[in-house]
Amino acid sequence: MQIDVLLKIAGVGLMVTVICQVLTRAGREDIATLATVAGVILVLLTVVNLASELLAQVQAVFHLP
Repeated sequence: MQIDVLLKIAGVGLMVTVICQVLTRAGREDIATLATVAGVILVLLTVVNLASELLAQVQAVFHLP
C-alpha cells in the first residue's frame, strides 16, 4: 500500500483535531463542526480516488471492457 496516502490521511486527521480543539476552546463550536466536516470530505475524496484506481487496475487485469 502507498505510505504517502496513509500519511496524508493521518495528517488531515491531526490537523482537523487541532483546529477543532482550538475552535472549541475559543467558543466557536459551529466553525469546529464545519472544520470536521471539511476534513471528512477531504478524506472521503482521497478514498474514492483510491477506489477508482483499484477498480481500473482490476479491470485491466481481467481485461474487462
